[in-house]
Amino acid sequence: MIELLLVMVIIIGCLAYGLWRRSYMSQVIIVANLLVFIYLFILSRQDYSLYFNVYDNLTFVPARISDIGYVPTIVSSMFMHADILHLIGNMLILYLLGLPLEERIGSKNWMIIYFATGIVATLCFWLLHMDSGSHLLGASGAIFGIGGAFLILYPRDKIPMLIGPLFTTRAPIWLAVGVMFVIESILVVSAIEDGVAHIAHVGGIICGIVIAPIIVKVRTVRKLDFDYDAMRTLGRTDEDKELVDRIEKEGDEEIREAWLDFFFEKV
Repeated sequence: MIELLLVMVIIIGCLAYGLWRRSYMSQVIIVANLLVFIYLFILSRQDYSLYFNVYDNLTFVPARISDIGYVPTIVSSMFMHADILHLIGNMLILYLLGLPLEERIGSKNWMIIYFATGIVATLCFWLLHMDSGSHLLGASGAIFGIGGAFLILYPRDKIPMLIGPLFTTRAPIWLAVGVMFVIESILVVSAIEDGVAHIAHVGGIICGIVIAPIIVKVRTVRKLDFDYDAMRTLGRTDEDKELVDRIEKEGDEEIREAWLDFFFEKV
């Protein structure tokens, strides 16, 4: 049906455009989630039966996985959200965690980790709820996966840590992600039934921790001298040249090497 196809066009179109323009894919995925939510919100106000049909066919239902036609919902469910608070909460955390990690490891590695951990998170939920007819939706499994990847790759880096609607001072990744992991693990062990897929969150973090070092080759940092003027000539846009300035001024060798990897991949 046309409504289902339109949602898929929004998702695939955003990803394709982001790859073509070499944009930050974390930002592209945020935009895709927002557009899907806006479209479904409008559809729900016009014809609720059409809205529910889209919702029912694009969210993951464990009991339906044996039907090959529902397998793609393992991915499409990552772009579906229950309400505005669910959406804003996920997108805010994705921005705080996703963008700085993508800057360090590059968009290609970031996308592999994002979708791989999101899929694993969904399958973890399925393993414990194989016969369930409940709908699993949201990007949180993949977001927790990004958190796990950040934790294992750059544990001492700092990001703004969110508490309710307020930001604290910048907190190290090991604390920000560690707190989330401990809380989610406790909720899983306690078998809390609150409508939140806590096992998917834990599965996402563990998957991120396991696969990130494999996908991102962490090399020994060496102090290198570069001809930054020559690098600027490689840049095709003002943004590329500003990136070279940022690399030249960066005092942390590990961060500078990550920026260099990103620059050369980009240009």
